[in-house]
Amino acid sequence: MRARVLVTVAAATLPGCFHSVAPVGDDDDGGGSTADVAVYRDDLASHPGCSTDGMAYAPASLAGYGCALKAYPFPAGVSEDTDKPIVLLFHGNSDTPASWERYPEDGAAMIAESLTAEGFATYAIDFRIDRNDDPQSNNDTENAARNIDHGWATPLAQHLIESMMTARPDRRFALIGFSLGSTVVRDALRRLHFGSDVNPWQRLDDVILLAGAHHGVSTFSRLCGKNPTMRGEVACELGSRDNFAPTDFMKSLNGPDGAHETPCADGMTAFGEVDACGGNTVAYTTVVMRDIDDGSYQDEFVSESSSALDGADNRLLELSDVDESGYFFNGLLRNHYGAARSAAARAIVIETLTN
Repeated sequence: MRARVLVTVAAATLPGCFHSVAPVGDDDDGGGSTADVAVYRDDLASHPGCSTDGMAYAPASLAGYGCALKAYPFPAGVSEDTDKPIVLLFHGNSDTPASWERYPEDGAAMIAESLTAEGFATYAIDFRIDRNDDPQSNNDTENAARNIDHGWATPLAQHLIESMMTARPDRRFALIGFSLGSTVVRDALRRLHFGSDVNPWQRLDDVILLAGAHHGVSTFSRLCGKNPTMRGEVACELGSRDNFAPTDFMKSLNGPDGAHETPCADGMTAFGEVDACGGNTVAYTTVVMRDIDDGSYQDEFVSESSSALDGADNRLLELSDVDESGYFFNGLLRNHYGAARSAAARAIVIETLTN
């Protein structure tokens, strides 16, 4: 039985990091903003997370990409269907690519195995939380959970998307993010839109976001401004699930009244810029556990309203659609992980990519 996570936590959280956040810049004429609102570790040569040292698996080789990446093999009798998009997976906080995989070894196929069985070339980024450089003696004022924030994760995600699109110029792509990986995907696309020669919108078929905190996270009040590490900073970036008011980070990502939440969903507009999509329409799908009827939440971090995006197909799981595998610390966050590891969630992902 393989090890799942390389950290020990008392209670893992979706958030994680605290470097200063700069104010959002003025909108340009098209209504978008090029201003970054977090301190990003863009120098990948010095980024602790851009490393293949000490990995438990052989990293995938990709021209122009020097960070950690896992490629999933096809099962016997199945080969790559080049008519289907290449799928890139972006895991959540306090985790690794293992969150996409079956557990235990004789357990049900998860998203990675389900995709390769359908002929999708599938890769998972590894944000290398094991190389987190925050102090880690506790979770109140330090970062024993090894949470990361967008400043850590977004540059790695940008690098992967840009490198993969450059290395495979003949292929289409689908991006799937879970938990923190959902806002990381969106943030990486935002920064590529404003600062890359690669136009990601022309090559994207689907963006699927599972239990993302697009309008706040439950740990905001407990951690933001109280924990000076990435564990606190990511909560500050995401805002409060229970009383959401757009943070500077979310203003830049979501735009006014959600205007930028699903770039190129109309085939034309991205971050206020018309004719930005190369004539390509990007389909967005969100998946999250439904709220409890009394208005409370079963998901440990997010809710229907915090995960939904304007312009997306916002899908809801039932309260019984939990992760039954015991993957994360014997099922510690089984409700939250249900958005990626329940049978219902996996069915939505495969349905979305194959229809």
